[in-house]
Amino acid sequence: MKIIDKLTNYIYDKNISVHIYEGRVNIVNYKEISNFNSNQIVISYDKGVIKVNGNKLVVSKLLNNELLISGEIKQIELG
Repeated sequence: MKIIDKLTNYIYDKNISVHIYEGRVNIVNYKEISNFNSNQIVISYDKGVIKVNGNKLVVSKLLNNELLISGEIKQIELG
């Protein structure tokens, strides 16, 4: 595979990506925010949903295909 093909695949990657850090969850390539309150944020993607449960949850970064959730994260469910 040529380097240009690798770069194109990387730039246009449509797979969901979830990165978990202390007090933060970064989600890339989501579809929409289905439900939002300070205790639960539900994110839809092509193959299901991601539920982030906790306390004092906020969306601290919101872009077209990426968001960052901050707060006291207790549980992350994939469904």
